[in-house]
Amino acid sequence: MLTTPQLIALNSLPGITSAAVRRLVETGEDFQTIANAPPEDLAAEGLRSAAIAGMANMELLLRQAESQVQRAAQFGGGIIHFWSDDYPARLRQIYAPPIILYLHGTLLPEDDRSIAIVGTRAATMYGRLSAEKYAEEFCASGVTVVSGLARGIDQYAHAAALRTSGRTIAVIASGLDEISPSLSAQMARKIAERGVVISEYPFGVKAIPAYFPQRNRIISGMTAATVVVESDQKGGAMITASFALDQSREVFALPGPISSPKSRGTNGLIRTDRARLTQSPVDVLDALGYHIPTAAANNFSSEPPADLTLFERAIFDSLDGEPRHVDTLCESTGLTSSEALVALLALEFKGLARQMAGKMFLRR
Repeated sequence: MLTTPQLIALNSLPGITSAAVRRLVETGEDFQTIANAPPEDLAAEGLRSAAIAGMANMELLLRQAESQVQRAAQFGGGIIHFWSDDYPARLRQIYAPPIILYLHGTLLPEDDRSIAIVGTRAATMYGRLSAEKYAEEFCASGVTVVSGLARGIDQYAHAAALRTSGRTIAVIASGLDEISPSLSAQMARKIAERGVVISEYPFGVKAIPAYFPQRNRIISGMTAATVVVESDQKGGAMITASFALDQSREVFALPGPISSPKSRGTNGLIRTDRARLTQSPVDVLDALGYHIPTAAANNFSSEPPADLTLFERAIFDSLDGEPRHVDTLCESTGLTSSEALVALLALEFKGLARQMAGKMFLRR
């Protein structure tokens, strides 16, 4: 078997395909024999002319590959390849699986039970709460949440998984050391502590638009199903759904208001039978055989503890799973703004309420 630097070097040849690298490796020849093979033999293995010509620079490519291994060690990451024992099993099955994966964090065997949550960067409150709810319930059932670290639905799903101490995997479209903006880089470091950040791109590579669709095939390819929370008719989430369908993976979509552009894509997936409608995380978990009944399956607490004050009870009874402004709560309870805020703070400490942006609150 070739070494990791040798595999990186082969994978770095201009225009080489995943299938061509696999054919070269599976000939069983050593690295020097492959590098010095006659052009006609390389062409017979599916190498394009640019890749064959690139063999002349193999010594340089090998030095660069060895540098990548050193950079991974300095970064605190790792590198695995298609033949590694811990390479994601589902990912091996897709068309053009990545030969090399750069990791920050650790892949675990239980990550085989994984579901992707994807959606628009410009999420509505409905989309945010839905992404968080699905991620929390998936993690509570021992399922790893996979997404793309983009702002919006992706980051809400990752953040919810982290809050519940669940497993989450971020697949990115740049080198591990080139994550931007800074908030995404900060979240990536948190994810690496309890999950893993994955890229097929070497250290030093910045993201460009063409890399994102390639990234999306990994998100769908390594998971049992993809859940599209919110999306217009075009966008990265719809590309991920298309990859999932091509890979014979399950696709689920949340229905949304017909007046919302952010739900045109998800509603269209459901209408054209390209995705199964989901109204609850349990729909998805049951379909995959992953469901473990948990308290998180409930939308919110239905019965308050007995030790609530009258003001806290009044606020609790006025809250539900939809965010409500503090002024609306004051109108429904007759409390002053200061009384309502004190009660809300107490409910937050007791884990019964949650504050959203703009003095909006909902029941946990």
